[in-house]
Amino acid sequence: MQQTFHIEHAHITFPAGLPIPGIVSELKAQADATTSAFASTHSLQAEDLPGVPVNHGGIWPGMGGHFIATLPALHGLPARHLILATEEKDELAWGRRGEEVPGATSHHDGRANTQALLEHGDHPAAIWAAAYQADGHNDFYLPSRFELLMCYLAAPQLFQQSGWYWSSTQCSRYYAWCQGFEGGYSLFLDKALELRARPVRTIHL
Repeated sequence: MQQTFHIEHAHITFPAGLPIPGIVSELKAQADATTSAFASTHSLQAEDLPGVPVNHGGIWPGMGGHFIATLPALHGLPARHLILATEEKDELAWGRRGEEVPGATSHHDGRANTQALLEHGDHPAAIWAAAYQADGHNDFYLPSRFELLMCYLAAPQLFQQSGWYWSSTQCSRYYAWCQGFEGGYSLFLDKALELRARPVRTIHL
């Protein structure tokens, strides 16, 4: 007569005559070991990072700049810490007015947008942001529209109140999205205009 045993969510049926208790115990031990090994290699432990600043906008030592916020997982992106560079640059064009840039239309993924702009070539704001380095980190990029908006919501005091900051999010052949930090407006402006750029980086959780 066959016997069925349940281990967590697994249902295993054995033929009669086998030493069932020993087999079940061994299988359960192997399953527990596998789960433990996966957790240790696929989860971020608290000791892997220095403490996240309590205040939004505070300098995060060793992480390349200011801690902005912890963004939730959405639109295919994992949860992640958003970090803002301490430096910015004026008078940079978005670039290539009149041309559609494939892959640079995400409102959430600034890293993917920036990569598309670099591959397309001649996009000054994205080039400068991607070349930025701090605390040994060289993975900065031009933020997306959503990431810039989060900067405004979490730490607007870190930005100049007058003028506009480029995002990496393209609107059309002629326009790209930008963010203001006086009234919090998000709008699109001509790619040929020279605005400010401020790099960001993220740490995926």
